[in-house]
Amino acid sequence: MSRRTERVGNLIRNTLGQLLLAKMSDPRFDPVKTSITRVEVPEDLLRARVYISVAGSEAEQSKTIAALQHAAGFLQDRMSKRVQLRITPRLEFKIDIQYRNTLETLSLISEVSKELRLKEQAQQELDEEPTEKRTTNEHE
Repeated sequence: MSRRTERVGNLIRNTLGQLLLAKMSDPRFDPVKTSITRVEVPEDLLRARVYISVAGSEAEQSKTIAALQHAAGFLQDRMSKRVQLRITPRLEFKIDIQYRNTLETLSLISEVSKELRLKEQAQQELDEEPTEKRTTNEHE
């Protein structure tokens, strides 16, 4: 990605974020559960691939994508009034699988870390137990 396409992508992401909060009224779309993770724009600036993450089930994700694709023309029109570009890119909405994979990886790391801590605690308790019994036996 060049600097120009990166700047345009960031501009589109920020503008769409504002539009989704203020102008989107489709009941299939929940702005609280939806966020734009990134926008990829090719050099020709004719389209913008908008990656989103939706907190919820796959059914909710499908509904959200359907709502956004249905509103793409409306959002593109509103965006053209706010953003000064020669050609307003055609919007394509996709679920950000990369973001979901990252969250799943972090969740797995957290689970493994928790299991390791529990095993360490159990091992420490086992190591301390014989020492306490020896101390009690020596005093008798």
